[in-house]
Amino acid sequence: MRRVLAIAVLVAALAGCSSGTSAPEPKSTPVAQVVTFSVEVVGGGGGFFGLSVSWGHSALGKQQAKSPTWAWAHSLTLSYPDVAQVWVSAAPEARPGTESLAYVNGAPMVHCTILINDRIVVEQTNASPSCTANLSATPPVGKSPTPARTSTGTAG
Repeated sequence: MRRVLAIAVLVAALAGCSSGTSAPEPKSTPVAQVVTFSVEVVGGGGGFFGLSVSWGHSALGKQQAKSPTWAWAHSLTLSYPDVAQVWVSAAPEARPGTESLAYVNGAPMVHCTILINDRIVVEQTNASPSCTANLSATPPVGKSPTPARTSTGTAG
């Protein structure tokens, strides 16, 4: 009888210990999304400038790129939740041999844009813009891009 009582107490104690634990959360289903980064010199002077670009995402880290022209773009397919955040920033750089003329009218403005699945989710224009966006399991509600715009960034 003692043995049966001891086993019953042990089973009850073990059952009580395990009742506080919860089942692990189900893993999210990966959602593939096409991310497009773009930056460009706007407002004139683009013929004098290239771009120094920093871009990346939460699974890759910071990447660097140089564009000898006034525009740069890069697209890649990423999977949420493996990647949760993306970013791009840029600064104009005078092209070699144009330094004496490039800044005559001041520093140019740069426009950065992040599109997710062909929807603009963030954009910014200033002398050195920085755009950041978060990916999610649902499609973004950003706006549709306007038809390709003509850059005013020419040497004239």
